[in-house]
Amino acid sequence: MKIEDPRSVNSSPNLRPTAPATPAPARAEAQRPQNDRAVSQPAARVELSPRSREMHQALEAANAAPDVRADKVNDAKQRIAQGTYSVKAEVVARGILDTTA
Repeated sequence: MKIEDPRSVNSSPNLRPTAPATPAPARAEAQRPQNDRAVSQPAARVELSPRSREMHQALEAANAAPDVRADKVNDAKQRIAQGTYSVKAEVVARGILDTTA
């Protein structure tokens, strides 16, 4: 199982960036609508699926999360200074194996 940063848009295959769209050519004056009513109505309607909305909310939540958890960092610093911080080699090895597989 490969674990990637959830805050990265590229981590999800459904959210990969696409190539930039080429701008549409400008319409000739004869093709433009002649009244305001035609201009105010949308040419097409786009509706997002509930799954798409859920993915967008999850992405926003991940982007809003801090990159550094200050409480954990301060706790580790304090334990190191006191000499009570210990690391289990098995846990570190398992973490390395799980993220590189």
